[in-house]
Amino acid sequence: MRRRTGRAGVPAGVRTTKLAATAGLALAVASCVGEGQPSLVQAQLRGPTIAFESIDGPPLPVFQKLVANLAAEAEQRQILVVSRGSQPAYRVRGYLAALMSQGNTHIGWVWDVYDSQKRRAFRIAGEQAFPGKTPDAWRLLDDATLARIARSSMDQIVGFLGAPDSAVANAAPPALPAAFAEE
Repeated sequence: MRRRTGRAGVPAGVRTTKLAATAGLALAVASCVGEGQPSLVQAQLRGPTIAFESIDGPPLPVFQKLVANLAAEAEQRQILVVSRGSQPAYRVRGYLAALMSQGNTHIGWVWDVYDSQKRRAFRIAGEQAFPGKTPDAWRLLDDATLARIARSSMDQIVGFLGAPDSAVANAAPPALPAAFAEE
C-alpha cells in the first residue's frame, strides 16, 4: 500500500524510513501467502479479494493507525486483503483531506473501489467535523475516530462486495466531503 502526501523536498532519510514503514504495513495487511499453497487464513476468508492500492493525504502516524484499523476490520469480516502486486477482484484507493472552514475543522475521506478493468465501481465518502480551528488538524484523529472511520468504511465495502451490481445500480454517488470542496 502506498501513502502519498504530495510534499516535495522531503529528506532522503525520511523517505527511506517512510518507505520501509509502508512496506512493512503493506505486508502485514496483505496476508501474503506462498505460491499455490492456500494458507489457513486464506481458507477461512470469503468473497472477492481486495487490495488497498494507496491512501493519500494523512501524515505517516495517522496512515499507520488507519491501515492497522482497516486490516483488523477486514479480518473481522473475513475479507481477504491481498498485496497490490497480486490480481485482486477490486482495488481500493483512499484519500483523506483536512479543511478549516467557518470556525470548524473538517476531516474528509473518500474510498474509490475499482474493478479488475480499472473502472471505478463504487465510491465511499465520509466526513468528521470538529469544533474550532487547530494548527494541526490531523491530531484530531484519535484512535477512536480512526477506528470508526475504518469500521464504517469496511462496512460499506463489505456491502458492496456482497452485491456489487445492485450496489452500483441502486446507489447515487455520494457527495464529496467539505474537506475536498474547492474554495
